[in-house]
Amino acid sequence: MGATRPLLPYQGSKWRFRRALLETFARAGFSGTPTSVRLDDVGPWGRVAATVVARTPDVLEHLRGFVARDPREVYDSLHKHPVADEDAAYAAQFLFLQRLAYSGKAVGDPEGRWASPGFNTSSAYGLPGTERFGQVNPMIPSLIRVLEGYGLAEVAVSGSRRAALAPETPVERTLVYLDPPYVRSTRYPMGDLDRPGVVALAEGWHDAGATVVVSEGEPVHELVARGWTASLLDPGRQDTSRFRGKQQEWITVSPGPDKEGDRRCP
Repeated sequence: MGATRPLLPYQGSKWRFRRALLETFARAGFSGTPTSVRLDDVGPWGRVAATVVARTPDVLEHLRGFVARDPREVYDSLHKHPVADEDAAYAAQFLFLQRLAYSGKAVGDPEGRWASPGFNTSSAYGLPGTERFGQVNPMIPSLIRVLEGYGLAEVAVSGSRRAALAPETPVERTLVYLDPPYVRSTRYPMGDLDRPGVVALAEGWHDAGATVVVSEGEPVHELVARGWTASLLDPGRQDTSRFRGKQQEWITVSPGPDKEGDRRCP
């Protein structure tokens, strides 16, 4: 859709793999800007993404209101408190908490109340520069600047708070990208999807006629045994940082007939 920067860091982000993923999609016949996007996620992103795209000025208004207050005060007023009913306010609350979440760990809203993994003081207030490290700026103003600078393509974006089950009727020109919870990885606060569920979901969409790409930290062997193709997308980080995922990144892609020409995906 034209984003040149990630909106914010978060657990499970695929930003650094975006180019390799787009190349994979292009090889499957899907390139360019999609005609529509649907994001289904049991966590807040399923509601937030569509709101951020469709109502950017409203979300920014709420975020600017947060900047005018002390970050810790805002955090304490949100964490463990009921989420906003209105979509733009809800999106801003989530983005605020997620941007200040320690190590980008996932923020959830179980039982309609915000649950943050922690308040990162340096992200909230910034840090002065030292001989070893440069200055760290407060991150909520940075988030606002990123959102202000987004010139996204006009694409219809929708979302839901559940896994999108495959339809009973065939689909056309549809690319389904599944990014389930990885095995042996930190759990998300909102729901889960085990390997049999991933396999069933992927096969259901493939049977409906979609091209399906599944991300995981390993090949999805159950799908490979049924004719799908697994490829190593990234070998994993070798540095010593405690805040960066070191697992390998694999994609498992559904089989399909050779397709002529290029096409846009809904």
